[in-house]
Amino acid sequence: MRRPILAVLGGSFDPPHIGHVLIPTYLLTRGLAVRVLVVPCWSHPFAKRMSPFDQRLVWTRLAMGVHGSQVSVSDLELRLAEGRPADSPSYSYEMLCAVQAEHPEFKVRLVVGSDIVADGEIQRWRNYDRLAAEFSPIVVPRMGYAEASSCALPEVSSTAVRGWLAARDNPAARAGLEAAVPAAVLERLHAGTRGHVWLVGHGHVARHAEAWLMARGWTSTLISARGLIDGSEELPGMASRPNAAASGPVSRVPKVIWILCQDRFIGAVAQALASFGLRPVPVLHAAGSQPAHEGLAPLVAAGFPVGTLHPICSLRQELPAGLLERCSFGIEGDKPARELALRLIGEQPWLDLQDMDAAGRARYHAACALAANHLAVLHEAARATLVGQGLPAEAVAQALAVLMQSSLENLLALGVPRGVTGPIARGDHEAAARHAAALGGTAGELYALLSGRLAAMLQAPG
Repeated sequence: MRRPILAVLGGSFDPPHIGHVLIPTYLLTRGLAVRVLVVPCWSHPFAKRMSPFDQRLVWTRLAMGVHGSQVSVSDLELRLAEGRPADSPSYSYEMLCAVQAEHPEFKVRLVVGSDIVADGEIQRWRNYDRLAAEFSPIVVPRMGYAEASSCALPEVSSTAVRGWLAARDNPAARAGLEAAVPAAVLERLHAGTRGHVWLVGHGHVARHAEAWLMARGWTSTLISARGLIDGSEELPGMASRPNAAASGPVSRVPKVIWILCQDRFIGAVAQALASFGLRPVPVLHAAGSQPAHEGLAPLVAAGFPVGTLHPICSLRQELPAGLLERCSFGIEGDKPARELALRLIGEQPWLDLQDMDAAGRARYHAACALAANHLAVLHEAARATLVGQGLPAEAVAQALAVLMQSSLENLLALGVPRGVTGPIARGDHEAAARHAAALGGTAGELYALLSGRLAAMLQAPG
């Protein structure tokens, strides 16, 4: 069976321009690949100077955001860099090998411009012969390096874009930037820095929050919650405790501190922060279940304005393409903290938790968990049933993934009852009863229980 093609588009993307954004469209519409992975490079083997990696990664994600799920932007080069000496450059062959290891279900192919081939630059790349043999490059025609009739993409020069950025007050430079740079990237380049945030925690939410904030113009410093609690880590720029580990370069004083550690550690983190004698700034926590004045009581006693900024989103740091930029937030707190939370989220939607007591917050958080966490139970019951019938596990996983995704999209787009499908939606209760009996055991009990609830929901007035 032939594996589908995953095209890998590497580059410095400093900054990404419209030509870069159109390459995935060219590859997909021509049928040269079924998915495109865009990989900003960490460093350049020919000593090319570039903007910091995290900035280029954010710019590239903003630029490629116009594409659907067929195009994704990877931080793979960062992860590879963390495993080698600091002065080692990035090499395409090593990156492609890592992509292939992460995506064994695809045949990985490198994407290059015809200019790289025509001037012989690609042949100077490290391990070029192995690269060409294993990752068969897809050559995209560029003006001046291929027949004009075959060049479907506009010719945009990264060097010209950087020149326009350096002279952005010039009307001609502004016009060039507007024509060549994606609007989302250009807005970020023009906006500048809005302020600095200390993020306390190194878990799933913190990693996504760091990139989310940068895309909105906020810089941030990650601080270990565990280190603050056990005294092994200082706040950035402070060295008051004996035996504290170095915490990196001195950071600017933050406009806000956002605590993103596990809920059970929030109180201890608040106590540690209160012990430093900081000038009070707004402090937010991300816990859905705790009112800020309860979870952050030590900081309240020390005069800090406190609040909640709870992302209503499922996040895993192993998956860089989270939905934090599209999610809603739960917000409450003292006026300065609440205002800071609203500044951070900008135009994103939010739920007002201001008047909820502890019992109300528990119900709010439970509802979020009910919607997010329990799909796994249904998935496992269905998977175990199908695999137990002798169907191959990989094929079952793919079938259920599309089934569950399509069902959720129908429900969200059309609502209840229009988005519901299956026997209960058709009024075929006898078929539903047969299904429950055929499943038997726990899966059958789940099916019968949920079928009864679904039937009642569909029959309710309105």
